[in-house]
Amino acid sequence: MPKVSVIMPVYNTKKEYFREAIESILNQTFTDFELLIIDNGSASYIKKIILSYSDQRIKYFRIKQNEGPAEARNSGLKYAISPYIALIDSDDISYPKRLQRQYDYLEHHPEIGCLGTKAKIIGNLKTDMTFPPPIKHKDIELWLIFKGCVFCHSTMMLRKSILDQYHFQYNSYYVPTEDYALWLDMIGLIKFAVLDECLGEYRFYPENISNKQKKLQYQKGNEAQIKALNKYLNIDQLDENAFGKFMLEKTLNLAELEHINSILPQVIQVLSNKGYPNKDICNLFKNHFRKLFYHVRTISGQWLLLTSHLNSYFGMKFHWRVFCFIFRGLFSIN
Repeated sequence: MPKVSVIMPVYNTKKEYFREAIESILNQTFTDFELLIIDNGSASYIKKIILSYSDQRIKYFRIKQNEGPAEARNSGLKYAISPYIALIDSDDISYPKRLQRQYDYLEHHPEIGCLGTKAKIIGNLKTDMTFPPPIKHKDIELWLIFKGCVFCHSTMMLRKSILDQYHFQYNSYYVPTEDYALWLDMIGLIKFAVLDECLGEYRFYPENISNKQKKLQYQKGNEAQIKALNKYLNIDQLDENAFGKFMLEKTLNLAELEHINSILPQVIQVLSNKGYPNKDICNLFKNHFRKLFYHVRTISGQWLLLTSHLNSYFGMKFHWRVFCFIFRGLFSIN
């Protein structure tokens, strides 16, 4: 049995990009792997490219009709037989030492269930795309819940045992951000890590899904994020709708403002109990709280904000709060 199963779904990827992705895996210094290529109903040229390689480590699976990226990835997870699963998209590149570095790390750190690496952004739209710096488990959890996806999908390696234990899968509902939703599902159940080494390249270009479906990706990502946050906090009295609107900086009515004003100290306490420093927690919520002053137009709402006990926690200056109370109904400041 190979030690690593590499999963590569493909749907009509450009020939040159697809070949680069395949060869970046076949040229790994670590050789004990299987490469599962999941053809998601592509045109015939994809099959021809795959069959042009005689490497026995390649295993070809074809889905007759495109079922979407989440189901193609899930097919790869189903066919994988190795204790470690490495992920790569069909237009990205893994550097030669990627599998070896990740395999060695996971072998020596049994507490880590999900491992990423730094990645270089390539393509003619690369200036529009960045990945956060490598961070440790606690920071990764906070980033995932409150900011967004910290991982480059094509650099990820997972333990198959944790996928089997918790029945983790990609969820088609969250396409095109199904990978982010998967990492969010894992929060509180496994530990994350990111290697402080660039071991792959992520291609960002006009045909890239992340570029073509930006609005949908943002919407689905927000939905997955709020769902994970509510699950992570596990506060019975939490109004998920109101708290979601607060985190997304949407306009709140008076009842929702009152709820946020009363529940936020409990949220802060929960995060503090989980080991997060007060400074980090303050930074997470301060800007969201400040935006409330800009969006609230009613006198009753502004009075609630003006007199809120949260002002001292976030350091909201009195004269600024008074200014907001007087002028929010007349000026729109974003």
